[in-house]
Amino acid sequence: MRPKVSDRLTALVDQLDHLFRARPIGDARDVYDRVAPSYDAFRTLWLALVGGPAEEAMLDDLRAVLRPGSRVLDAGCGTGALARQVKAIEPDARLTLADASPEMLRRTHDVPGERLVANVLDLPFPDSHFDVVVSAWVIETVGNPVRAVAEYLRVIGEEGHVFYTFCSLPEGWLSQGGSKLLRSVIEHRFAGQFIPPERTPWHDCERSHRVRFQGGVTTEIALKKCCDIRSEPPS
Repeated sequence: MRPKVSDRLTALVDQLDHLFRARPIGDARDVYDRVAPSYDAFRTLWLALVGGPAEEAMLDDLRAVLRPGSRVLDAGCGTGALARQVKAIEPDARLTLADASPEMLRRTHDVPGERLVANVLDLPFPDSHFDVVVSAWVIETVGNPVRAVAEYLRVIGEEGHVFYTFCSLPEGWLSQGGSKLLRSVIEHRFAGQFIPPERTPWHDCERSHRVRFQGGVTTEIALKKCCDIRSEPPS
């Protein structure tokens, strides 16, 4: 009999425990260097259990805007799962993959494009360098999500697009209580936080959108160059 998804998640968390027993969790780069060998398995379960609708919404947004020759930055590319989907949507996209973890980046070797080790809080690109920035499950792992999104906006052109998904804190004590175990896994195994609505990098205008999924546990946001998120409280 095939094990339940919840049983598979429990088994995977147990498997990852040994990565964290030897020393305490450090910064996100240290964490993801260590979990890189197991990350794809966890990501598959994450999408099956929680993250799938938000990421599919982002892929729908990408399908609407990608064109041959589009300059695309995958900011915090991880092992390249999202980058592979970008190339599947538009094979002629000009892709750049950036991640703070060399071990994660090494696992993107099969993805056509440029790659470099980089911190999303200080992207090493000039202003208006890309047409599209995509970032899946990244801003919740950095100290200042607002600054990360400001960097995404800085490096897109005047008609560019920014799309990102992240773990968000559900509103209401019941929703927060129900997601406590999930939040514990993300916070203690993957150096992540669940960003509350009042600290979300977001600008409400006719050229942007924000959609919350799974009772508010995940969020997908689309922004344009004109969006000003710097007025949000820093994280």
